[in-house]
Amino acid sequence: MPTRALLFDLDNTLLMEDQATFSSVRRACELAHDRTGVDAEALHASVLRIAAEIWRAAPNYAYAEEMGVWWGEGLWGEFRGDAPGLRSLRAFVPGFRRDVWRGALAAAATPGEALAAELDAAYVTARRAHQPVDPEAERVLDDLGRDHRLALVTNGAPDVQREKLAGTTLAPRFAAIVISAELGIAKPDPRIFDHALRAIGAEREGAVVIGDSLTRDVAGACGAGLRSIWIDRGGESPRPEDAVPDARVTALSQIRSHLAALAPDVASPRGSP
Repeated sequence: MPTRALLFDLDNTLLMEDQATFSSVRRACELAHDRTGVDAEALHASVLRIAAEIWRAAPNYAYAEEMGVWWGEGLWGEFRGDAPGLRSLRAFVPGFRRDVWRGALAAAATPGEALAAELDAAYVTARRAHQPVDPEAERVLDDLGRDHRLALVTNGAPDVQREKLAGTTLAPRFAAIVISAELGIAKPDPRIFDHALRAIGAEREGAVVIGDSLTRDVAGACGAGLRSIWIDRGGESPRPEDAVPDARVTALSQIRSHLAALAPDVASPRGSP
């Protein structure tokens, strides 16, 4: 039997994106508290609310949502690249960042252009310096890489995702790294998984998609006729209409114990009785 492929997600699967974003916002808000005495927790809540509101109202939100770019990345990413969507984001984010920090300070009755610029810079610095990896990730990838072909399949902007990876030791553990906005195809589109399999020279038989998102990773795997393991981080509650994963785990170290049950000679083909 050919070596099986494992297609891993990045954000909140291997690299703790939400943790990095929220802690970096908190660092900036603590700086504001030190400067002015403003309530850091209230300011933190305002930043999260205002950033999400402005991001959802953006003219390029549809592209960002499709490619898997969110406001936390909009507050620090450069979005380099020639794709029209990336150029649009690149033009949008300077004003977005300014409006988020201005708006949050105004909501806290602490307006100030200079302070808003300082908080913007503080967030960018903190976020770029902080790429927290799941404590089990390196060990689990090394173990699974002994008898599987590994590919990373991540939604997002190429420069942003690669900068995250550059702050970790994850990249060398993958035979290929596939990023949605480089292809113009994003999860859950099944074609992105086919691209990854071709890139690592692996067969579809036995391939498993591993990620934290039911709507992107698990649904994408189902659409592609692939098996899936859902990394349940506790932030997504399954809905009746959601795709159903072949296995659910709460820790990366639990993955191997489920792979044998998903082997081609044990599991029936996707869609069969």
